[in-house]
Amino acid sequence: MKKNLLLAVAICFTMLASCDLFDDSPCGPNQTYDLYLLGSSIVDSATGVYYSYMDSGNRVFQWSNIVENVCSQEHVKIDARVALLDETTTGISARSSASWLFLFEEQITMTKNGSDIKGKGEAGLKQAFGEDPAWFVPTLEVFFQTKGSYGADTAFLKQNVISVEMMAKYRKH
Repeated sequence: MKKNLLLAVAICFTMLASCDLFDDSPCGPNQTYDLYLLGSSIVDSATGVYYSYMDSGNRVFQWSNIVENVCSQEHVKIDARVALLDETTTGISARSSASWLFLFEEQITMTKNGSDIKGKGEAGLKQAFGEDPAWFVPTLEVFFQTKGSYGADTAFLKQNVISVEMMAKYRKH
């Protein structure tokens, strides 16, 4: 009988702990920065998160945005994904990172698996910001050997990349 009672108490405690009832974080509520662009919106310059540049013969398409009022006491968790046309799509690479305070950057390794290029990582902001409100810039880049012009590169991207996604989970200051 005592075994069953102890087991029931342990199960209840586990369930309560998983419900965040014992959240003793010094931070504010959970927040999510979510970038999801599909189809022609991938290269929509009106969003303010899109940029393109050349790097040693490669065309780089970049999406990034500043996220402010972040609690520096907990790590920022970032997921990035580039969905390709299909698993036979080649010649396209991706990289992701988080940067903060102009001097710090955490690279996120991205690997191809089937028709996706994915990566996960985290960034700790406490060393740079201390107790102050923090900020960071999540970045996702897709790059490939240029096809000769911005127009041709944009057409190649739209033809071979279905979507770009980036999610950063953090807590408010």
